[in-house]
Amino acid sequence: MTNLVLLTQAVEHTSYTIEHLRYLVRRGLVAGEKHGGIWLIDLDDLKVYETRMSEQGTKKFDRWGKRKK
Repeated sequence: MTNLVLLTQAVEHTSYTIEHLRYLVRRGLVAGEKHGGIWLIDLDDLKVYETRMSEQGTKKFDRWGKRKK
């Protein structure tokens, strides 16, 4: 079951900005959707993503400075 919340609510539970959260949803890196002008994000998926990125540290970037998926 998804735990969809407004981006403004998700910002309170993560270190990312609203703009970055929109980017993550648009790229499909975190589950979410846009209804009209309202962005929703799956808070559980966001926490998993943030943990994974934290664990990878600098290894999440390749030698050319591009982010690995």
